[in-house]
Amino acid sequence: MSAPVLESRRTTLGRLTGFVLLLASVSLGLCVFSAFPWTGSDPGAAVVRVAFKHVGAFEEAATLRSQADIDKLPRHMRPTNQERARTGRRVDTHLTVSVDGRVLLDRHYRPGGLRHDGPTFGYEELAVPPGRRLVEVTLADRQAEGAPPGSGRRWQLKDEVDIARGRALLVEFSEDSGLSVR
Repeated sequence: MSAPVLESRRTTLGRLTGFVLLLASVSLGLCVFSAFPWTGSDPGAAVVRVAFKHVGAFEEAATLRSQADIDKLPRHMRPTNQERARTGRRVDTHLTVSVDGRVLLDRHYRPGGLRHDGPTFGYEELAVPPGRRLVEVTLADRQAEGAPPGSGRRWQLKDEVDIARGRALLVEFSEDSGLSVR
């Protein structure tokens, strides 16, 4: 009689024991690490989070394209309205955050994109002592070259808030409503 063509698919007792030991050690490791969780920030501190997406003004006054220039573009590249037909580098955005009169953040953000023509994104987390705090946030466009002084866009928020221990206060920006607290 000849040898069987198919091999036996039964696992050996050694392989089964090894698998059970591996499974038990991974489960034990997960149990140990879950007993001592990782904390990203001090659990006794309060956090102020600032998040924004902002489309800054153009750095230079751009000329609008004529209808003849727009007609030369391929159909899929034609702007839907004249306001979107402008292109160019956008100005930097300046963010300042003060808590109880002390400046915690004073930072400039560059617009996204290869030519710096896209929106500016920002996210910051600031640890503060818990309690009632006066939070002042200013988001402003950098002054464009050749523009009259004080013509840059600027949004301000000044609010007295109560930030509990271990909680986070979110300050977010919207082009429609400006800066708001959640």
